[in-house]
Amino acid sequence: MTDVFNEVVQQVTAKGQMFETKEVLNDNGVTYTEYANFAENLKQFFDIGLTHEEKDWLVYENERYTYKEVYERSAQVANALIASGIKKGDRVAICMQNNPEYIFSFMGIMGMGAVCVPLNSWWVPSEVIYGLEHSDAKLLIADKKRLQGLESMTDVMKVVTSYADDENFTSFNSFVEGQASSWPEVEINRNDYASIYYTSGSTGRPKGVLSSQKGILSTMFSWTCYSVVASQIAAKTDPNATPLVSPELAVLHCVPLFHVTGSHSAFLMSILIGRKIVMMKKWDAGEALKIIEEEKVSDITGVPTQTWELLSHPKKNDYDLSSLKVLGGGGGPRPAEHVKQLDEQFEGRPGIGYGLSETNALATLGNGDEYVNHPSSTGRVVPPLTEIKILDNDWNEVAEGELGEIAIKTPASMVGYWKNDEATKECMNEEGWFRTGDLGKFEGPFLYIVDRVKDMVIRGGENIACPEVEAAIYEHENVLEVCVFGVPDTRLGEIVSCCIYLKPGEVLDDEELRNFLANKLAPFKIPAVFNFSEIKLPRLASEKFDKPKLRKMYSI
Repeated sequence: MTDVFNEVVQQVTAKGQMFETKEVLNDNGVTYTEYANFAENLKQFFDIGLTHEEKDWLVYENERYTYKEVYERSAQVANALIASGIKKGDRVAICMQNNPEYIFSFMGIMGMGAVCVPLNSWWVPSEVIYGLEHSDAKLLIADKKRLQGLESMTDVMKVVTSYADDENFTSFNSFVEGQASSWPEVEINRNDYASIYYTSGSTGRPKGVLSSQKGILSTMFSWTCYSVVASQIAAKTDPNATPLVSPELAVLHCVPLFHVTGSHSAFLMSILIGRKIVMMKKWDAGEALKIIEEEKVSDITGVPTQTWELLSHPKKNDYDLSSLKVLGGGGGPRPAEHVKQLDEQFEGRPGIGYGLSETNALATLGNGDEYVNHPSSTGRVVPPLTEIKILDNDWNEVAEGELGEIAIKTPASMVGYWKNDEATKECMNEEGWFRTGDLGKFEGPFLYIVDRVKDMVIRGGENIACPEVEAAIYEHENVLEVCVFGVPDTRLGEIVSCCIYLKPGEVLDDEELRNFLANKLAPFKIPAVFNFSEIKLPRLASEKFDKPKLRKMYSI
């Protein structure tokens, strides 16, 4: 299979072919492989969707839009931004639940050359304020719930969806009213900034991942290249294999758009391949089953928890799920037994992807027989732009099969962390390699992730920085020592747990501490389990808390 895969890659990337490649030298003197035939910017990428402009493309509850309607509404947003004084390179934030206005805003912002800042809609107001201030956002497009608590942000223009005008904000409809549905003429090149996604940093405060137009485009075309290769291989053995582009394609969009899984895998890829998007405001497995039947959904791309909940739902067999062909997953691993059961109980095949916000979600993909036969892996490196090495602490590559830190080199990688050169230099070298903080190894062409270097918990696809949670708990005057760590959970993969040692003579319980943290941390970051120790917490020789020991002691 490996030889066949590489042979087909060479065919589709050869001179004159769809994914022809070339070597380029960037401004920093680093050599990268790029596509010879490549959209210059995301506006040109959006234009590709006009090849299916009349397709019933976006479905949200009772609303339905063709791609042309989405395209023109997004152009109105672009023109409204310019009319409001937004210029190329300015930061414009979005913070809301998934809805059509999110799509219009996302495309409008990037298509006129501004920098889109998708903020985590689960954040509490203090966290949203941090994101707005740190990114220097000039305008925020949000739903009303996310505007609560932001009254102090008087320098940021606020546009709210689905509400009438108010003295404190402008309604989305008023914002775009009267604006032209043709796109403004703005010169945008591949290296211009496109987005800032916030990711939990191992040192606590979220870091802003700054990406270029080229970075996002590199992911889109690389995933398409991989899909073309996989489709051609599948067609040789299965004449009924699902083609890459088909009028029947429809994806269940069930993850937040502030994650690259939601914005890149589910949304942007659907522009390129003409796939209908059926968007959920909030995940509910029962509702998802109903939607899959009604809209004949072919793909689901979410965190592994979601496909497992579909499989485990007591009413699963009440619905016709025969349209479902791809059971995608990302943001965390699936247990091998889950992969086996998904393959056995659904007509669709399970798949897995690995990538980070820092690489615009690009790294590895696994699907079909390869994934079923290697369920603990994250698949193979996505060709042809991406390279992956396993490194020791000194940036030296280790032997195949040995464990080390996963490093990725790709033009999809971030420009750097916004206003944080120190953090950028810690994880990226002058040759363009990005250290992920994940420990892994190669076995043949397949990458396996076995642990992480950085102090993180991954709960249902959400990265949670342990130091950030510890810092919030330490603000309580009764706490002397606290250690936060992840423990296994069947549904979410991991949940946040902590162990606390109180100051002598002080008393504190779970409920009081949860209430204390409610305005300091987003709900998903607040520990699910509080353990109170009667003795000081165990430490290593380095004087750091012994997390492995605590994790073993308090795993549930």
